[in-house]
Amino acid sequence: MVLRIFLASDLHLGMKFAGYPEVQVELSEARFKTLGRLVVSANENQCNLFVLAGDLFDRVTVAKRDIIRAAHLLKDFQGSLVAVLPGNHDFISRGQTDLWTPFKENAGDRVLVLEESQTYPLTHYDLEATIYAAPCGSKHSSDNAIGWIKEAPKERTAKYHLGIAHGSLEGFSPDFDERYYPMTVQQLLACGMDLWLMGHTHIQYPFQPAQTDRIFYPGTPEPDGFDCQHEGKAWVLELTEDRRVTPLTLSTGIYRFLHDEVEIRNPADLEALKKKYAAPEHSNTLLKMKLRGRIPREEYPLLSHVRKILEEQLFYLVWNDTEVREEITLEDIHREFTEGSFPHTLLTDLSRSGDSEALQIAYELLQELRAKR
Repeated sequence: MVLRIFLASDLHLGMKFAGYPEVQVELSEARFKTLGRLVVSANENQCNLFVLAGDLFDRVTVAKRDIIRAAHLLKDFQGSLVAVLPGNHDFISRGQTDLWTPFKENAGDRVLVLEESQTYPLTHYDLEATIYAAPCGSKHSSDNAIGWIKEAPKERTAKYHLGIAHGSLEGFSPDFDERYYPMTVQQLLACGMDLWLMGHTHIQYPFQPAQTDRIFYPGTPEPDGFDCQHEGKAWVLELTEDRRVTPLTLSTGIYRFLHDEVEIRNPADLEALKKKYAAPEHSNTLLKMKLRGRIPREEYPLLSHVRKILEEQLFYLVWNDTEVREEITLEDIHREFTEGSFPHTLLTDLSRSGDSEALQIAYELLQELRAKR
C-alpha cells in the first residue's frame, strides 16, 4: 500500500489582521477559503490521509462560528482520515472545552483530533499506519513534546510510523530564546519514524527535498504578513513500503505579501515600476514599496501618479517615497541663488564635481539657513 499524505499547518483561522483595517475582512475570510482549497487539492491528489500539524486556529478563544465552519469544511475530504494536531496557538489543556469540544462535535467521524501524547493506530480508518502525536499543551514551552516517542513501543502491525509535532527546528526556525517547543534534527530522527509531519514555521522545509528526507514542514498555506513573502505552501507526500518519499510542493494561497525597494533615477524607472506591479497577476498582492533616489523637480508629480495607479491595481499598497529627493540642477542653483555668492559658488562647484550626495546635503543646509532668517 502506498500512503499519500496531504500535509498543511499554521492556517491560523480567526486572525483579525488589525494592522490592515482597509482589507482585514478579506484577509480573514481568505484563510477559510484556503482551507476549502486545501481540501479540494487533497482530493484531486487522491490523498488518503490529511494532516493539519498545528495552529489550524489562531488562538484558543476563536469564535464558535469559526470553529464550526472549519469543521464543516474538513468534512469534504474524500480520503480516509483528517488528523488535526493542537499547536502552540490552539493548544489543548486540561479543562479546556471552548475550542476542541465544539470542533469535534461538528467535524464528523473521519476527523481525529490528536489530543494526547500517545500512539493512534489508524487501522480503524483503513490505513496501515500509526500516528505518534506530540500536541502542544501551552503557547510557550522550552521543552518539546516528542520526548516520549523515542522509547515508545512501535506498533508491529503498522506499515508506516508517522510522527506529528509542532515547534521550532534548530537551524531552520527563528526561535532564539527556545520558547516554541524546540527540536533538533537528531532528536527527531532518533525516534525511528518513517516521516515527521511538522508545523510551526511558516516557510517550507526542506528547500530541495529528496526521497531520503524524513522531516517536512509545509509552511503556512495562506501568507499572513510582509515577513511571509511566499505564495502559500503545502506538501503532498507519497510514502512507499520501502520507505521512499516522493514529495510534491503545492502553491496554495490567495493573497501574496511582497516587499520591494527601488532606486529611482529617472522617469523610466517609475514607468518600469508601474508596468511591473500594474500587471493582472498582482491583483491579489499586498505590496510594501520603499523608494529612494533623485528625480528632477518637474518629474515629482509622477510619484503620486504611479502611486495612484498601483493603489487601483494592487489589493493593498504601503507606499514610502520619503527618501526620494529632488535632483538639484544648475538651473535650480542659478534661479535660487545670486551668481557669485558663496552659496551659488559652493553649489555650482559641487554640481560640476558630480558629488550628488554632497550637493543635496549642502542645498538642504542652505535652505534651512534661509528659513531661519
